[in-house]
Amino acid sequence: MRAPTPSVALLAAALAACGTPPSASEMPSLDRAAAAAARRPLVGSCDLSFSPAPPSLPAPPAGVIRQVDVGTCQLSHLGRTAYTGVLEIDFVAGTQTGTRTLTAANGDQLFMTAVGTSAPSGPGTRSISATLTVTGGTGRFAGARGEVHATGTANLITSTTASEFEGWITY
Repeated sequence: MRAPTPSVALLAAALAACGTPPSASEMPSLDRAAAAAARRPLVGSCDLSFSPAPPSLPAPPAGVIRQVDVGTCQLSHLGRTAYTGVLEIDFVAGTQTGTRTLTAANGDQLFMTAVGTSAPSGPGTRSISATLTVTGGTGRFAGARGEVHATGTANLITSTTASEFEGWITY
C-alpha cells in the first residue's frame, strides 16, 4: 500500500478540522441582530397644520419665526403616525431647522432633526425641501438611525403643509 501524498494528506486534515457545519438552531443570533440593524425604507406622506410657537418658548433670533407643527402621517414601519415638531424658519435666507417627533399607534417614538430650505412657489405658498436625520427613539426605535428626505408645499393662508417622505431607517 502506498502512503498518501502530502497534498492529499493536507486536504484530508483540513476537511476533518472543518467538522460538520452548524445547524440553523446552532447559528449565533448575529443574523437576527444584523437583520434588525438593516436599512429599511421609510416612505409615506404627512398632512400638517402649523401655528406660531407659544410664548413660553425662548424668542427666536431676529428675522426668524418659530412655529409648531402637528398632524398625521402614513409611513412604512410606523403606520398611521402622530407628527409634532418645532421649526425655525428664516424667510429671507430661505432656510429652516427644527426637531420632529413621530409617534406610532403603539406609542413608540422616533426623534429627528430637520434642516432644509423653502422658497415661494405661488401666491401664499412655499415649496419645502428638508433632510431629516433620525437621532433615536423609544420602544422598538431606541437607538434608531436614518435619513429621510421630505418635500412638500406649505400654504401660508391655510396654515397647512402636505409633504412626502422618502428615506431609510435602522432600528
